[in-house]
Amino acid sequence: MKQKLISFMRGRYGSDELNIVLLIASVIFSLLSPLLGILRGLSMVCLCYAIYRMFSKNVYKRRMENAKVVPYVSFIKAKFKNKGQAKLFMCPKCKRTLRVPRGRGKININCPCGNVLKRKS
Repeated sequence: MKQKLISFMRGRYGSDELNIVLLIASVIFSLLSPLLGILRGLSMVCLCYAIYRMFSKNVYKRRMENAKVVPYVSFIKAKFKNKGQAKLFMCPKCKRTLRVPRGRGKININCPCGNVLKRKS
């Protein structure tokens, strides 16, 4: 049975960060669906799209979709991991997360891509 599952999934995309985001959104929408009826349908759309992406054989397209979401997901993960010791900024040019210590006033933040941000920490 395990071998049949392995052979079925061979060549298929599987799970990634975007699928996890879609599944979390589906759960949140289904929990909030008693308040608004349209959220039940939105929950099902997110769930069906996540399953479609998981079993898709077009790996290139799925990787491109995931690459668009990864900078934002990593930024949100870093926000929760940070816990107030530093302030996080996202470079508008390369979408890289930049970490700066808090309480330094107005500073220039140099991104490795060459972009300079003027922000208040």
